[in-house]
Amino acid sequence: MMTFGGTSLIAPVLPVIQESLHVDTESIGLVMAVFSLPGLIFIPITGFLSDRYGRRAVITPMLFLYGAAGGLSFYAPDFETLLVMRFLAGIGASALGALTIVLVGDLFEKKDQAAALGYRIAFGQLSSGILPVLGGFLALIGWEYPFLIFFLAVPVGLTSMMVLDKETGRTATIDKTYLRNLWFEIANRRTATFLTIAPTLMIVNQGITTTFIPLFMSVALGASAATIGIILAARMATSVLAATQLGRLVNYISAEYLVLFSLVLLIFSVGTIPLITETWMMVFPLLAIGLSTGLGFPAFQTLLIQESSDHARAAVISTNGVMNRIGQVAGPVLGGVLFGLGAFEAVYFGAALFLLVMAIFLTISLKLCSRRGPSK
Repeated sequence: MMTFGGTSLIAPVLPVIQESLHVDTESIGLVMAVFSLPGLIFIPITGFLSDRYGRRAVITPMLFLYGAAGGLSFYAPDFETLLVMRFLAGIGASALGALTIVLVGDLFEKKDQAAALGYRIAFGQLSSGILPVLGGFLALIGWEYPFLIFFLAVPVGLTSMMVLDKETGRTATIDKTYLRNLWFEIANRRTATFLTIAPTLMIVNQGITTTFIPLFMSVALGASAATIGIILAARMATSVLAATQLGRLVNYISAEYLVLFSLVLLIFSVGTIPLITETWMMVFPLLAIGLSTGLGFPAFQTLLIQESSDHARAAVISTNGVMNRIGQVAGPVLGGVLFGLGAFEAVYFGAALFLLVMAIFLTISLKLCSRRGPSK
């Protein structure tokens, strides 16, 4: 729940930051991008370290850094300093999302993993529902105040020291054999296909939903930060509902089909946004986006965990985390480029077209994998 705040808490505050610090629309997405950027470097490093030294040895200090740098952003005097603090907070947050997925693989039997991942996403989406509202109202006082919430990561770090066994996940030695086995796992055709899903979802969720929907509501619809926070919270309802039921759904519908369905739903959701003329109407695409998120993320994470072996699970999931971060970094930047080319219409229609191409690619790739069988 804390790590989801790195983006969801700040999303409704972006228009206030933009106005207060005099930032142009093409650049405001950097607040999100620099937070995600450190993951490209630190996620694989921390994945290796957690396989070698255990999960607690990595998770606890990362929580401390995330909380301290995120909270101290309150004191940033200008946009450049804010970006530096967001970068440092991003280092702390870089491995946390990936390692909570890894913990599901460590601590749950295969038959329970889909349900556990569903509840993980549900609590994250609950955070995504509460924090935008809180961030929006705190922004009425000043753009700095939402950043104080990040200090809550410090007691979460203290808790992790007490509840996580230091031996959890401590199974591998980083040597040539480990690296060779890791390469074979990542080169597996199904694994490689699954690794394209995270950046696809994150380019849209970070570049469109988290960054440009608040800007669209503020600029095109005239909504306040508090109103934006409340409406963004609407997606929580369907996302939590879908995620908590994933453990049951996979008994009737394969996780592959759930991922493809979530992409199709996301196409229609973002493609209709430019047609909206009233603030309250934003509830409907956001409910659909929430349903897509609640199904898509835990479904493909389940597939990836089950495809990876115990001895290199953190490294494989960390590779997925790097792909996730690529999407998080690229999303706001690509959104800014599209906005410069054709305003909000280009952003949303461009996202819908990108999702359509990826849905076709995944359908063909997964079908080919099923025909050829496992490739490990």
